[in-house]
Amino acid sequence: MNKKRLRQWMAPFATATLILNTGYGILAPDAVASALPTERHNSNLTGLNTAQLHTKLATAQGRHVPVTSGTKVTTLTKGYGQNTYLNQMLKVMSSQMVTANIAPAEVSNLTAVPTETTKVNLSWTNPSDLNFDHVKVVGVTNDVYVDNIRSNSYMLSGLQPNTTYTFRVKTVNKSGDESQGTIVQAKTASIDVPVDKTPPGEVSGLTATNVGYNAFTVNYILPKDADLSQAIIYLNGKEVQRTTGTSYTFSGLIASTNYTVLVKTIDKSGNISGGISIPVTTSALSVDTVPEVTGASVTSVNNYSVTVSWTRPSGISTVSLYKDGQLVTDSSGTSYTFNNLSSGQAYSFTIRSKRSTGALSSGVRLTATTDSTSSNSSEVSNLEVDSKSDTWIKITYDMPSKADKVKIYVDGDYEGTTSSESYKITDLREGRWYEIKVVTVNSNGRESSGVKISERTDSDGYYSSSSSSSSNYEKARDLMRIAENSLNASDWRSARDAISDLPSGTRKSDLLDRLEAIRNRAIGTSSSSSGTSSTTTTSGTTSSYPNNAVSSYSTSFTLTPGAKSAYVDGRATTMAQAPRIINGATMVPLRFISERIGYEVNYEKATKKIILTRPTDGKQVVLQVKNSTLAVYELNNSRSYSTNITAPVIVNGYTLVPLRVISELSGYQVNYNTASKQITITK
Repeated sequence: MNKKRLRQWMAPFATATLILNTGYGILAPDAVASALPTERHNSNLTGLNTAQLHTKLATAQGRHVPVTSGTKVTTLTKGYGQNTYLNQMLKVMSSQMVTANIAPAEVSNLTAVPTETTKVNLSWTNPSDLNFDHVKVVGVTNDVYVDNIRSNSYMLSGLQPNTTYTFRVKTVNKSGDESQGTIVQAKTASIDVPVDKTPPGEVSGLTATNVGYNAFTVNYILPKDADLSQAIIYLNGKEVQRTTGTSYTFSGLIASTNYTVLVKTIDKSGNISGGISIPVTTSALSVDTVPEVTGASVTSVNNYSVTVSWTRPSGISTVSLYKDGQLVTDSSGTSYTFNNLSSGQAYSFTIRSKRSTGALSSGVRLTATTDSTSSNSSEVSNLEVDSKSDTWIKITYDMPSKADKVKIYVDGDYEGTTSSESYKITDLREGRWYEIKVVTVNSNGRESSGVKISERTDSDGYYSSSSSSSSNYEKARDLMRIAENSLNASDWRSARDAISDLPSGTRKSDLLDRLEAIRNRAIGTSSSSSGTSSTTTTSGTTSSYPNNAVSSYSTSFTLTPGAKSAYVDGRATTMAQAPRIINGATMVPLRFISERIGYEVNYEKATKKIILTRPTDGKQVVLQVKNSTLAVYELNNSRSYSTNITAPVIVNGYTLVPLRVISELSGYQVNYNTASKQITITK
């Protein structure tokens, strides 16, 4: 139906109107007829918020209509029938508008105090929503008194004396979406009644007590003013509480940090005093120095093993044992044999005392070189690719007579062990090159150096070298959009894999930022620590994601130092930064582990402090880049301790933190496979 026919069809219904509620005004049918045909395929409506959709219709009519809010488009209010195409477009626009309207939380502590015969002072506490932008004040008839208020108070003037007014204070986010608003009433003063403009007296005796590493209490005496309402408590210039009490306790603070406490008073007329302030510094953390073992020595060396022994210090029942900086095991004995070593090779061994709290000593280091011997195992021969697909590669080879079995490695990562002369490598990605190494092992456990072969999985052409960088980017972007709409784990991983194949640059960085935002949306709204599933709402309908949404609490991880590939809950994934071994500790990207085991991560750029908080059990972990002190606060039972760790570092723009510290503090078990060189973390 063209524009002319649509106008003719709508002519009998000259009084019909298209209405957008709360402040959108009225659009005539001509505006609909002018605008909708150009949007026939809905391609220009995707992603538009309510205000933008309304503006499209107004612009099509050749005029500008100011808009302030709105949630949906209703059908024609009058008429004897509806055109099918128009009705469908209205439904599409209604669905998009509902989806776009996510209002911030309401203001709190809203008060209205008349200060003069023609003025009323409104004050409130703004919500903490990240997307909160400003508030607007309207009357009950939706007349706007004032908009774009970014403070927490406003003086309304030009009112009538001795008159009761009702005000509605709405919150508005950065996209222009508005809350329902909070209502408050006030009556202006009579002309015959003087207005109180004098603030109350200040508090006295402001002091800080019970100052600890993460909390302290302030005490004060309120003034005797008859019209005193309450005290307003500030920390570092930010209001935290309004109270009629004479003390307040701050908690969840950071050790060895300077704070400023300000206490103001407010009377019943809304007059606020200038305030009294004091500085408070939280106490420092005490460092637990764990004693070292004594008498550490190498007691036995042969071709493939080294035995070390030690004496534990008093009060220490366990030691952690490392080989070449990598944790091997914890031991409660006084000696240990490191097996499966290579002959004629130098090794470094470290013994670290370990308390029951998990605190570790710096460690005692020993070195030893295994005895040399001739190789007892030869390599496989005739290694070749037998067959392949887009997700698997099958190899065949001839095993030497001295070999008992072979180990298969893919891109340096252990894949599996077999006594067969063929092996099928699965769970691969299409169009990717892989380096495959086959290592023989004889009956004595002696391993060969290995034979390598490279092969590429089949591809549909997307990952081929002939594909342009532009088409690769467009496909990755399309997969990103699908993931944004579905919040589905499978779609999210598809987008992640496509983005990882793009060359470095601004466009790739932008997509990675959006990828992180998708994961945060799923984590922030679709998971709960109690194990019950919650929901994500789209277009007014509710959908559950208990099984396929991106999970915020993972139960197993498999990592390999030096490799970006990893497995989370059995599913392959890619880390932005590979784990590294630093001073004997495995360091991983901060957010990769911590957010998946229930921690909220905050990073103070100025101090480079990392604060990990887990609301489910009230635990807080504080680290700092280039600082070897780890502080743990168990807020629910007032328990805390600190210990020495390998200091967090920044590598390629990513903060790396010790893996074992975070995982053990969260109740996860860490195991190291000496054969595969893989780290497994399980709940």
